[in-house]
Amino acid sequence: MKRLLAAAKLLFLLSGPIFAQTSNATVGGTVSDATGALIPGVTITATNTATGILSTVISNEAGAYQFASLQTGTYSITAELPGFQTQA
Repeated sequence: MKRLLAAAKLLFLLSGPIFAQTSNATVGGTVSDATGALIPGVTITATNTATGILSTVISNEAGAYQFASLQTGTYSITAELPGFQTQA
């Protein structure tokens, strides 16, 4: 029993806090037309060019969008809304 207690104490002393390192990024902006009017409801897609992983958000009522957590990498971003030309 004493050995078990000693082993538990040793295990407790050797265990310490572990901190994870993250390398995610936030990307955001606003969508506007040629006159500068902000456009809500635009589908914005970020595609990781190395992995092909897609992330999609929709611009809010003020034309703003934000990708809260993208993995590190190179991305192509497109904006689409019916009635408008898709922009890359």
